[in-house]
Amino acid sequence: MQRREFLVLASLLITGCATKPAAKPEIAGMRFSEAERKTITRFYSQGIDRQRSGPVPAQRIKAGDVLDSGLRPNKLPTELDKLLPYLPAPYTRLTLDADVILVNRETHRVLDVIPQLAY
Repeated sequence: MQRREFLVLASLLITGCATKPAAKPEIAGMRFSEAERKTITRFYSQGIDRQRSGPVPAQRIKAGDVLDSGLRPNKLPTELDKLLPYLPAPYTRLTLDADVILVNRETHRVLDVIPQLAY
């Protein structure tokens, strides 16, 4: 009886080891969360009284676009970046003119945009 139980257990373990390993989970549909949007909007609206030099630039980019090599996005201000949750690699938050964008650094694909906010 013990031999039979051992064989059943061994076959179950072998079968479990032979199955396809779990794929690395993908972060599909990576976007700004509502909390991130509120934090970013609140941060930029605090400085709304400051003097603006000229009109607000038009939205340059939308989700799904790939950043051209000629575009030079900037990092978020350090004070704002500290307020936001950590992003796993290869994702980053940047500003491009007045837009706050979420970008995959490896593919340069724009995943989400908060338009005309960072001016």
